[in-house]
Amino acid sequence: MGKIYTKLFFAMLALSPAIVFSQVGNIGINTANPGSTMDISGSLAANYNFVNTNSYNLTSSDFHVSYNGISDAIFTLPPAISGIGNYKGRIYRIKNNTNFSITVNSTSPETINGNPSVIVSANQSLELISTGLTGPTSTWEILSKVTASNGITLSATDVKLGGTLLQATNIAMAGNNLSINGTGKVLMGTNTVPLGASNAKVVIDNGTTNGALQIKDGTQQLGYVLTSDTNGLATWSSTVTTAFANNWTPYTGILINPFTGGTGASGLNTGIQVTIPAKGWYFFRCGVAINSDCNDYFFYINGIGDVWRSYCGSNTAAFMFPRDQNRVLYFATPGTYTVFGGKTNGIIPASFNAGNPSFYLDFVKFQN
Repeated sequence: MGKIYTKLFFAMLALSPAIVFSQVGNIGINTANPGSTMDISGSLAANYNFVNTNSYNLTSSDFHVSYNGISDAIFTLPPAISGIGNYKGRIYRIKNNTNFSITVNSTSPETINGNPSVIVSANQSLELISTGLTGPTSTWEILSKVTASNGITLSATDVKLGGTLLQATNIAMAGNNLSINGTGKVLMGTNTVPLGASNAKVVIDNGTTNGALQIKDGTQQLGYVLTSDTNGLATWSSTVTTAFANNWTPYTGILINPFTGGTGASGLNTGIQVTIPAKGWYFFRCGVAINSDCNDYFFYINGIGDVWRSYCGSNTAAFMFPRDQNRVLYFATPGTYTVFGGKTNGIIPASFNAGNPSFYLDFVKFQN
């Protein structure tokens, strides 16, 4: 008997243009125990509309509308109805299957989420629901809108990396690393790998405009160049000391005679050091008076080189010559370096540092 009543209900529904049906409880289709006002155990179909024209007014018979035109389009929503005929809860789904845009307009003064219109971009979709309100209010609400912008692109339902940035974009690292791995390259200003960059990981092509790269770490100064340490860590540093003659730095410490031993040796204590402020090439000058017969005497920095050396020049006691000498030395690492002394045999000088002027050693940086 229940099945007969159900069939009679749907027959009346089909034959009547409008039916108001009031009942207490739920209606189930293919289910004996409906849990909702209408509980359908099976598929549900709604109208599918295929539109090619670039101007279309949505109607009460529309549900899903697909646009496949050849230009930008304008869709207009129906005006809201107050009282009898109000279609609160009506849903429209609009799918743009083209590379053009659809402008969906509400009927003035009505709005869509407070706006008079909304754009459905190429290959995107929009779902709207009527709020049942009239006037300058949100007559329509956006249920869902699939978009892809600001650096990403939507192709059908596939959101892909790559597109145009529409606004300033910041990525907050929050203590995390951002890694780019693999065999590819990061190209800026070009999408073509230029000649000579086959092994490069980062390529910046600024055309003929100066200033393609800016690195600020607190060491930058006018005229400085970017230089690397042994680990590849780069800092800004000067290539040339311009006021060369006015930048000499003297040794530190108190000189003692390192040549008092009766055997030849190196690594002898001189009591002096030099403090190198930065890596680079340094010009050294040094002078000392040593009165001795045939022997080789020298001052040096371990691992760097000599700062002064005198070779045997006489079989009788004489002052070493030349007394004043110049050296060019390279320091890869800044720091304080000890100056050592050495000699090639056990001869003890008859006098040490008895010249006028007395011992001097100073240096200046001239190039990285």
